[in-house]
Amino acid sequence: MELSFIELKRLMREVEDKIVDSRIENVYHMEDKSIILKIRKNDEKYDLRIVPGKCFYLVRGEYKKPLTPTDIVLKFRRFLNNSLIKEIQLVEGERIIVCEIEKTHGEEYRLIIELLPKGTIILVDKNGKIIESLEKLKMRDRKIIPGEEYKLPPMRKSISRSSDIDEFFNSKDLSKKIVVGLALDAGLGRKYAEEVVFISSVDKSRKFSELSPEYLEKIKDAIRRVLESVETRKAVIVEYEDGEVEPLPYLLESIKSRDVKIREVGEFNEAVRIAYEISLAHQIYQKRLEKVQQELRELNKELENKRRAIQKLEELSKKKREIANLILTYSSYIEDFKKMGNHEEKSFKDIRVKLDISTKTILITSPIGEITLSISESIARQASKMFDEVKSIEDARRRLEREALELEDKIKKLTDEVEQIHHEELREISAKTTPEKKAWYEKYRWFYTSEGFLAVAGKDASSNHALIKKHLENSDLVFHAEIRGAPILILKNGVNSNESSRLEAAQFAGCYSKAWKEGLQSISVYYVKADQVSLTPPPGHYLPKGGVIIKGERNYLMVKLELGIGVRGDMLLWGPFLALSKNVEKIVKIVPGNRKARVLAEEILDRLFKEVERKKKIELIEKIVELIPYGCGEIY
Repeated sequence: MELSFIELKRLMREVEDKIVDSRIENVYHMEDKSIILKIRKNDEKYDLRIVPGKCFYLVRGEYKKPLTPTDIVLKFRRFLNNSLIKEIQLVEGERIIVCEIEKTHGEEYRLIIELLPKGTIILVDKNGKIIESLEKLKMRDRKIIPGEEYKLPPMRKSISRSSDIDEFFNSKDLSKKIVVGLALDAGLGRKYAEEVVFISSVDKSRKFSELSPEYLEKIKDAIRRVLESVETRKAVIVEYEDGEVEPLPYLLESIKSRDVKIREVGEFNEAVRIAYEISLAHQIYQKRLEKVQQELRELNKELENKRRAIQKLEELSKKKREIANLILTYSSYIEDFKKMGNHEEKSFKDIRVKLDISTKTILITSPIGEITLSISESIARQASKMFDEVKSIEDARRRLEREALELEDKIKKLTDEVEQIHHEELREISAKTTPEKKAWYEKYRWFYTSEGFLAVAGKDASSNHALIKKHLENSDLVFHAEIRGAPILILKNGVNSNESSRLEAAQFAGCYSKAWKEGLQSISVYYVKADQVSLTPPPGHYLPKGGVIIKGERNYLMVKLELGIGVRGDMLLWGPFLALSKNVEKIVKIVPGNRKARVLAEEILDRLFKEVERKKKIELIEKIVELIPYGCGEIY
């Protein structure tokens, strides 16, 4: 996932203000070889992730960091920790970013980020001498080694703004093919060179020298459109047929007709972050997958060996049992024959017996097979011993069957694990982003009624108390289910609501009461006006934590315990079923029951969404789990 120069221009425009005048608090060397600068500006914290040779981006929040720093990062920390980023610039025409750094005591440095194919991060002093480098590189025209003077690569002309277009075409190499010239000489990169020829409807295999003035103007106009689109349009993430994920500053015309999945993001910086996290998770997933698949191969081989052994034991057990039964059937005849004391053979109905005095054995031949018995021990006793052997064989077979079942169970668990590995890796490596400041009611349980009134319920005794103390106003209504262990619910401006909103608020209050846990199908809920509620008990009385004093007449409503989870567009909505059923395109009804919340959440997600991007699926499942009262229920 390498960003081109024009993509970096867009990215820089989005993040520059957040980076300039920020303070570097720490430096980390990640397992993917990237470097993270933990920065702070005013009260906001960010992680600036730099992936040499590929990309960089800024995230409001933080990543899980390695516990042990590498030697190289300790050197960077010595110079960068507690320093100020005074300026950040993109070198014209190059995938190189220069940060001007100032330490507390006035020392000045430059941190140079090279996103070229042989990428690295370089710390340079104010005289331009290299202090430290993430990678030591020797190239034809320059060296990236501590002690050497830092030099930029040889400058090249490129198109990064509309004013560059005519200059480029006046000096272009006419012998080159159009796509090659635009990609390399104009610095657009292959992707945008392809976009230009697609928009202008020019055969990309042709050379510049073969184009008429009319088509040259079409190409120039297409370049202008591309440059404007890169700077101004909504960024997207594209997932191709082979699973590759790419961030784009806009949805390219040349991609629209392809079989790809598209996700609009808005900011290109966010698109780069999400795409890189998905790509990184996929790399880690592939490594883990190889190990799991190897283990699966070994387990399946072991299982196959056990199944073959079981089959052999079954055949041996059957054969020994049949021979033992046969010998037992003819034991008296064989005993009589044994007493004759000669070497002759004698045939009975199903067997032939041959006595050998010299070896003191009896050879018995049957359709089942041959067996040698001893003369010195009774035939019946020897048959009994064979039955004992059969029992031992059966015991061994049953033990192998148990082991095979255990192996099958282990194989199933590993197979299921394969499905979860990518989700786990994505969750593990993704940034823990810091959300925007929440509205006050988002700390509680809440929903909007079908009429648009806000209903807010406490989650526990403490939040019940806080809700009444901080947010109850004269125009509100207060709801509570008629059962111990129920939330306080405030319907904001409820005195002006109609019966539908009051029923919906009552249903929501009932669903999150203990009535749900006890499996009730309906519950009585009362509501009162704000001036009927007090947090001060009468003299000599005690008010338990989270409790309130209700004065005067109560209004009662009987409601069913039914919650709804639905979607409108790609947005997840939730609330009492009465309210939600009127406002969504698809809905799933949940009632009290014994199924675990996570199992329900996965089934609900499958019913509501045809396809969900991996990371979003994890987030939605966690959200739905959080919504299901007491962690259990049923889909109605």
